[in-house]
Formats: sequence, structure tokens, C-alpha cells
Amino acid sequence: MGWSGSNELRAVLDRARRHVLSNGLQVTGKITVPVTEETPDLYRLALAMRRVKVDSTSTTVPIYVQSLDTWLQSPLNGGRSLLEVLDAESPLVDRPAERSAEKDAVGRAWEQIHTILAAPERRQWLELITAARVTTTDLTSGRMRDVARVLAELPAQGASPVELAEHALGDTKALTDTSLRRWVLRLLAAARGIDPPSTGAERAALWEQFGVIDSGLASRVLTLGVRLEGHPAAVTISEAAADAGIHQVWTLAQLRTWNARLTADEVYVCENPTVIQAAERELGAQCRPLVCTEGQPSEAVRKLMSTARGTVHWRGDFDWTGLRTTGRACAELDATPWLMDAATYREALGRGDSEALKSADTRAESPWDPELAQALKTSGRAVMEERLIPELVECLRR
Repeated sequence: MGWSGSNELRAVLDRARRHVLSNGLQVTGKITVPVTEETPDLYRLALAMRRVKVDSTSTTVPIYVQSLDTWLQSPLNGGRSLLEVLDAESPLVDRPAERSAEKDAVGRAWEQIHTILAAPERRQWLELITAARVTTTDLTSGRMRDVARVLAELPAQGASPVELAEHALGDTKALTDTSLRRWVLRLLAAARGIDPPSTGAERAALWEQFGVIDSGLASRVLTLGVRLEGHPAAVTISEAAADAGIHQVWTLAQLRTWNARLTADEVYVCENPTVIQAAERELGAQCRPLVCTEGQPSEAVRKLMSTARGTVHWRGDFDWTGLRTTGRACAELDATPWLMDAATYREALGRGDSEALKSADTRAESPWDPELAQALKTSGRAVMEERLIPELVECLRR
């Protein structure tokens, strides 16, 4: 009886394929093939291969894989080995070897990441990558290694994404719209305790917090009553604006090119442009030096504030972001919180309706006044700076 093309041989080969794929393509061991309506003569095929005890009543048929291999190599049965027959039908893959190689590749990838981020100042990035849901593909493709190389270059001291990509990876296009960029921004957002950016403006703002600037013209800082020293142009413009009691916008490019520096012994910092508008209207030239971050501090804000030589009074909205930025200013600039205390928050909260704290925003602490963070957590409400404008303007009066 010729078995080529029979249901019986097909059933045996299918079971043999699963067997050799699971044992590293070894032609050893034994398989058991169930008898079905489609394979009534399976026992005859098994008998042809010898070394089995079966008959027409058997419901399963045991077959030694080596016997199958020998039988297939007979000229009467095709003259090819079992592995040759199976590979011709569909290429065989050594799954155990593949898994072992993949495991080794993952191990090497983690070793590279640990080496790149070994310095103490980079440990935060290593912890964030370890805590993230990194896939095997992310690791074996080298993507997370490249992410680590980019993070290791931060803060970037005003470099553009193109410059950062070239310096970290030797590829100017590496941080365009790629999965690499998405991973980097995701980890930057995690470092700040915020959601990953979803718009171009949000991406630019997040990059700026780590010194990466798409353009020195895009990063800006809004001021009122601020006088600068450095290049004569910066001095002239700032003094003219301060004398006239009108606001002034400075770009990062201007601050850098003109080496502009704060001259006042103290400076006040707010978060919302509405405060600048009210102070300009109510105080004009009588306003103390005031800087507005317009949300998350930009690189221009950080550049200007790094030149402060006296007391920095800092505040933000009463929400988790406001607490984070104030805490960072206290740590980096030795700033003094300005009306950022639990008593001020509770009093402002009682004046009227307020919006709920963003559920997606990560809770922050207020080490300068631990009661403030607890009050926010208890109420679950945010209070924007605009509600405190009368008090803020009074503080800013010379």
C-alpha cells in the first residue's frame, strides 16, 4: 500500500512536526497519534514502521520518531529524512534555540542599558525604564539601548532634537516621528509625573523641561518690571519696558545671545499671564520684578532664573503641577514659596466654585508646607492663581 498523500501519513507528520519543534529538532522519542474516521488504516502504517504493537482496534497509535525517520529514508517512501520532509513543507524553526537566543539578547540589552545609565545622576532613568512595560522587541531591536543613550545626554543645554539625536546616536533623524521619540517622551513625562504629550505644543514644552529646544525663538519668558544686564540691547529694552510699566517677552535666543542676567536683589515668579496683565494694569512701573512661566517653566524661564542673585519668590496654581514646579524651584533655585501655603489655599477655596484636580495627574508633595499637599488631597479641588490676584498684586506693589 502506498502511503504518500494519505491521511494517515499526514496525521503522523503533523504530530511529528509538533514533537521536533518542541525538542530542538531532535529525531528522538515517541509520538502518539489518535485514530480517527479519516485515518482508519493508521495502525497499518505504524506496523510498516515496525517496533509497535497495534491492531485494528487501537484508538491511538504509538510511533517511534527514529523509526519514522528510517522509514521515510527508504527509497520506497521518498528517500528523505523526517526533517527534510517537514522542512520542505514548511521551514522548521528550533524554538528552544530561538527562545534561548532571545533570552541572551534580552540579557545583553539590559547590560547595555545598565552600563549607559550607571552614573548616579542617571539612575532615575534606569529606574523609569525598569518600571516601564518594555517589550522583548523593544530590547532585542536595540530601541531601549538608544533610548538610554538619548536620556544619558539630558539635560541638553539648549540643543535641538536634531542635535541631540546626532550627538547621542549619530543619526539626525532618530528623534523625528518614531517609536524611539515616543519612548523618550513617555519616560520624560514619567519623570515629571504627567501624562505623555499628545500635541506638538505639549511635546515642545516637555522637551524644554530637559533642555531640548526646537528653536531658540519658540522658548520664551514673559516679564514685568524686570531690568537686565549684559548686552546693551538687553539693558536698553528691559529698562525702557520697566520704566514704562509694560510687559516684555524675551526669547531664549535673545537671552543667550545677549548674555542677559537679572539685576534685582529679589524677583517674583507666577504661573499665569493674567497675573502679569493685572499687575501691569494696577501697578505699572511700580511693580516689583515679576516673571511669568506661562505654565510649565520653559528653557527661557530656567535660563533667566538661573541668573537670579537674590531672593526668588515662587508660586503656581494650587494643583499638583503647581506643587511640583514650586518644589523644583525650591530645590534648584533655593526659592521661597510665595503665598503657596495651606492657609492661603483653604481661604481661596472657600471663595467659590473650583475645578477638580486632574485624576490623571500624579500627586505631588509640598515639603515647605506638608499640610498644603494634604489639603489638596482631602478636598480634591484645584485653585487657580487668578483667584488670588488682589493679594498677588498687593505683594507686588513697590
